[in-house]
Amino acid sequence: MGEYEQPVVGMKSAHDIIEMDKDDKEWCAREWFVVKKASVQLSDEGVLIPRVKMGVEAREQVRDGNRVEDAKITRPDHPLVKY
Repeated sequence: MGEYEQPVVGMKSAHDIIEMDKDDKEWCAREWFVVKKASVQLSDEGVLIPRVKMGVEAREQVRDGNRVEDAKITRPDHPLVKY
């Protein structure tokens, strides 16, 4: 997210994006690591070969009294989505 060196040269961290977007107010979000597709194949030698396609989704969170819930739709310009 930004506390360590970024994996790609020139890639901005979430903290950098927040600093650039001074108009954005306080926000809360989290990332979901999701399995998009999973399967297991069997090789000719009888070896199981797992295949997994994964993704990362950002979810903006909204306050509801003392609770925080995921928003149904996260706006595309949210700092975590940009990251």
